[in-house]
Amino acid sequence: MENQFNRILNQWLQEVADGCHEIATNLTYNMDMDFYVFQSNVSFQPDLMIIGSNPGGRKSYTSMNQERARDRRTANDLGISDHNQFLVNDGWGSMRSLCELFSGSILRPVFEKAVITNIAYFNTGSFQELRKRINQGGREALQFCVKKNLELIRILCPQHIVLMGNPACDNLMKYFDKPLKSLLMTLSGGLNLIRETTLNGIPTYCIHHPSLNYKFNTGENQRLKRATFETIFLDK
Repeated sequence: MENQFNRILNQWLQEVADGCHEIATNLTYNMDMDFYVFQSNVSFQPDLMIIGSNPGGRKSYTSMNQERARDRRTANDLGISDHNQFLVNDGWGSMRSLCELFSGSILRPVFEKAVITNIAYFNTGSFQELRKRINQGGREALQFCVKKNLELIRILCPQHIVLMGNPACDNLMKYFDKPLKSLLMTLSGGLNLIRETTLNGIPTYCIHHPSLNYKFNTGENQRLKRATFETIFLDK
């Protein structure tokens, strides 16, 4: 089973590396942007798969290749590591609230072994910058990455999925098994903190992006979210 998983995953990685390279080097596009997929280890049937927006960074694919003295990114250079990179890099600044959310004796072990990726694999300072290129290769890039994310979910078979922010939720919504419903709301104002559905039968939760929406990712709202996820993973 492990050999079969590795074979299928390696084929997927090759397809992603080739597809992203073709998009980044297509002269008819404005997509000379570096790319990578993972910010964690990758495993079969992880307790948690996290999908965010896209990697931060403003370096072009051309300049990154020059800096690293390489012709291109390969299937072996898509971000797979031995550790959760958010924990190793002290939350990467604005994403510290993600580490705070998945803290404590119940959630931290889950977070340490979570598979972490993004709905788009191309680097920009924000997802809005990718949207600005939607008619310059951005549409093709996003469609390709969404397709590969759906394939990855089928390959990994995670036990739970967390989608961080609107880009991940909106681009996967048409693949949900059922409409989103509210799981947790703020005590004041009745605003959603966690919405739930299933994707391929997998419990899937949508939350505000940890690097944005400060009020939803701190204080009482953060405590409520943590308590809800503790219940979810304690009962797994």
